[in-house]
Amino acid sequence: MEIVSKFVIGSDQGVSDFLSIKKQSFISLHKDFVTEKKINAYIEEHFDERKIINELNDLSNQLIITYQDDIPVAYCLLKGGSMNPVFDKEKRMTEIDFVILPEYDSLEVRNSLYTKFISAAKFTDIVWINILEHNFLSEFFLNKNFKFIENSVSTEFSLPASILSFEIIR
Repeated sequence: MEIVSKFVIGSDQGVSDFLSIKKQSFISLHKDFVTEKKINAYIEEHFDERKIINELNDLSNQLIITYQDDIPVAYCLLKGGSMNPVFDKEKRMTEIDFVILPEYDSLEVRNSLYTKFISAAKFTDIVWINILEHNFLSEFFLNKNFKFIENSVSTEFSLPASILSFEIIR
């Protein structure tokens, strides 16, 4: 089994791989809390290929995709300059979207994606994530020295979430 995490650009293949993981994960995380109709409507409205290309071509954003035997199974989207009022405005902040498809979740996939993400985050002071409370990766982040900052809600369906952060030490 070969696991590779690499930077991806907004090419046709990169966008296709990203959207494939994003849609599958979105459905998996919400299916027990939101109707299928609402999930599909949200995907239709917000998972637009054009918006994704623009987001990926923004120079302050970076996308890492993890492949297991050439199958896209996870990603980390780093959004540089994503402000959050709970943090010191003088600090450089980066929000992350960190996703692993549950059926491919393994220590190897987690570590490959996390290691690549940390190497990319050296340019920032604080990395933060708004993560659903029921997301199986919450504990992983806490074990990686992310700190709980405050309770939150998801932007999608206002489900219970938490803001976690990690300060990059140089």
